[in-house]
Amino acid sequence: MRRLFLSCLVVLLSGFPLSAAAGEAAWGTVAVPLRTVNLNPFHMVLGVPGSFGARVAETDETEVILALDIAAHLLGHEVGGERVLLDGETYRPSLSIRRGLTERWEYFLGVAFVAHRAGIFDAFIESWHDVFGLPQQGWGGAPRNRLVMLYADADTARFDIRQDTASLGDASIGVGYALPVPALANDGVALRGSLKLPTGDAGVLAGSGGFAGSLWVETSGVLFGTHAARTWLYAATLGAWAGEAPQGLAGLGNRPMAFARFGVTWRPLAWMTLTTQIDVHTSPYGDAEVAPLADTAVMLGMGGALRLSQYATLEIAVTEDDGGHWTAPEVGLHAALRWRFRRAE
Repeated sequence: MRRLFLSCLVVLLSGFPLSAAAGEAAWGTVAVPLRTVNLNPFHMVLGVPGSFGARVAETDETEVILALDIAAHLLGHEVGGERVLLDGETYRPSLSIRRGLTERWEYFLGVAFVAHRAGIFDAFIESWHDVFGLPQQGWGGAPRNRLVMLYADADTARFDIRQDTASLGDASIGVGYALPVPALANDGVALRGSLKLPTGDAGVLAGSGGFAGSLWVETSGVLFGTHAARTWLYAATLGAWAGEAPQGLAGLGNRPMAFARFGVTWRPLAWMTLTTQIDVHTSPYGDAEVAPLADTAVMLGMGGALRLSQYATLEIAVTEDDGGHWTAPEVGLHAALRWRFRRAE
């Protein structure tokens, strides 16, 4: 997959000279949401879209985002004859591209690769809990370096993955539109919609096996009266998802979902931003009883971005669940390289 990503970048970047995207001198003065992903496999396959920010790409401007998300799972719940157990790790490298078409329109596309592996971070997580006096929440008693992704009802096991898997994930395409009159005195309002395509293998929880569509709105602005320095910023997303139920889970319901994000960004240096973000989405599994499927997902993200050059930004974050829901992994890592450029005149 790494070779595929590198090949795509070579095709995108070769053959024409580049110039910096507009507004690069004011890097970091507009909040950019963390593109973190809920890697609970039963929710990841739904394809809840990430956020790009309140501004669409300018005409002929291109942004390429190469990301890697990793999560460690240890979730188990049983109610009546329904049972779920997640133990292991999920790796999701992804490639996203968006490009400005006109002053107000952009298009974007994305593809991911999904691998489920036996855990290699178990000992580190247990030590981390010990050092900071945190409860182990089952990590100390569970077998180390095990892979189990199980969902079973009273009749049969719908999923029972115990061997390492790797597969292309679901792809997505979409468009964005900058609303002409922002509803608030902020950095703008972008309306986006996307279609998720069933390119992933549903049998190994790399895709849902069906189509899904999302529509959402994004905005951002300044917090705490720092309009001149733009030191404290916010970014917000609100949207809706509807789609086909994942293969193997159709009996658990297929209701539409709502999703939202809110992040606060601090810019302590001209080349650095620090962000705290909360991601929330409801569950489509209305008939499920086990918490890892039925609960609303609440995921906290903490990280930031470093400006590497006039074209490139490195984004790093850690994620965790909120401690009150069982639908997001307890710990996750996120890294992304972003390139923004346009053709030289």
